Amino acid sequence: MFMTSTPDDATVETVKYYLSRADHILVRLSDETDPDTLLAVRIAPDMFDTGFNFAIAIQFAARALCPPAGLDVPEIPDRYTCETLRKFADEIADLIAPIRATDLVRDVSHAAGDAELCQTAADYVTRFALPNMIFHLSLAYAGLRHGGMDIGKADFDGLHRY
Repeated sequence: MFMTSTPDDATVETVKYYLSRADHILVRLSDETDPDTLLAVRIAPDMFDTGFNFAIAIQFAARALCPPAGLDVPEIPDRYTCETLRKFADEIADLIAPIRATDLVRDVSHAAGDAELCQTAADYVTRFALPNMIFHLSLAYAGLRHGGMDIGKADFDGLHRY
C-alpha cells in the first residue's frame, strides 16, 4: 500500500501500483502449465489477444507518466511471452520509478483512436492514460479467466481477500 500526501501523488502512485499488479498476474501466469496458450486467448475474434492487452497495459504505465515528464516511451516488444512481458514490466517500472507528480508539467498532444487531442498533464493522466491502462489490464485479466486460469479480484487489485 502506498501513502501519499496529495491527490496528484496518489495518481502517480496508482499508475505504478497497477503496473505491479500486472506483474503479479504475470508471475501467477508463469506458474500455469501453458502460459503461451493463455496469452493467445481472445475474448472476441475482433479483439486483441490477452498477451497484447498485457503489453499495452504495461506500456500505458510509461505512456501515462513519461510524456508529461518529458521522457520517451519504450516500444512494446515484438514478441510477448510471459518472460518478455515481465522484463518489459521491469523496464517500465525502472523508468517510471523516479517520476513524481511535480515532474508532470507538460501538456500532451496525442492520438486517441482517430481523435487528435491536446490535454493538460493532469487531464491526460487521469482521463486518458490511467483509464486506458486499467482497461487493457482488465481485458488481459478477462482473457486469462476466459482461458480457464484460476485468478480473482484479489490478484487484480491486491486489496480483496477471500
